[in-house]
Amino acid sequence: MPGVSVNRLGWTSGAAVLVGLVVAALVPAVRPVVLAALILGAMVVPRRSPSWRSLAAGMPVALILTWGGVIGSQARTDLLDCANPVAPVALSRMAEAALVVLVTMLLARRLGGSLAGLGIRRPTRTEITLSVLAIAIIPAASLMVGGALAEPFFGPVRLYLGAPLALVPALLLAVANGTMEELAYRGALLTWLSPSVGLRVALVGQTVVFGLAHSGTDYVASAVPVMLAITASGLLAGLIVRRTGSLLLPIVVHICFDIPLFYAAACRLS
Repeated sequence: MPGVSVNRLGWTSGAAVLVGLVVAALVPAVRPVVLAALILGAMVVPRRSPSWRSLAAGMPVALILTWGGVIGSQARTDLLDCANPVAPVALSRMAEAALVVLVTMLLARRLGGSLAGLGIRRPTRTEITLSVLAIAIIPAASLMVGGALAEPFFGPVRLYLGAPLALVPALLLAVANGTMEELAYRGALLTWLSPSVGLRVALVGQTVVFGLAHSGTDYVASAVPVMLAITASGLLAGLIVRRTGSLLLPIVVHICFDIPLFYAAACRLS
């Protein structure tokens, strides 16, 4: 039956994309290979095929994974970039985010949709209220206690908070990172994979890839507790997006939690 064949093809291609992203998250060396395979596949597969949507779904995430391995870290412990509004670590993340958003927009257009279909739409009053509360509470709290919470996994983390101008590059990095990751994981990957593999598989799949992508090499102890916490946050964000149809709240909360990332990269005392 043609319908059965199409559905089976869509599920197989969607599952293959998830497996490829899991491998890429665990093995940095294969990340460019996975990205290249998705791009080449999209060039060969007919655009109206169920497989094309699955390939498109994985591209933004594969791009994020590859970028981190190619560009590397610009972290430094001499505080010279702490109050630098054009700190390389912030500029790099902004460039990455711009590329990911552009690619996602182009893919959405090719699929006949828009960013609104991925959750970029006008928020409700409830979403705005919760977002404002997150902004008022999370950044200050995470800066104050983030070092203590991170120390068991990353070693001593002492942040220099005496440079007011550091908030500028910190916000730039956080906005870039939070926006692109939510758009890639809870936007493209979750939304575009759901028709092929089903909502539950897509939801769990993006959650697992998101958690594994934060394995890293800078842990001094087991990374499992941190990865489990990040995985849980990815699942919760995915559920919120499916319930509200909007990425606003996950993006705002993600940004708030990511503000300390700049301090850890450029305002960290040796």
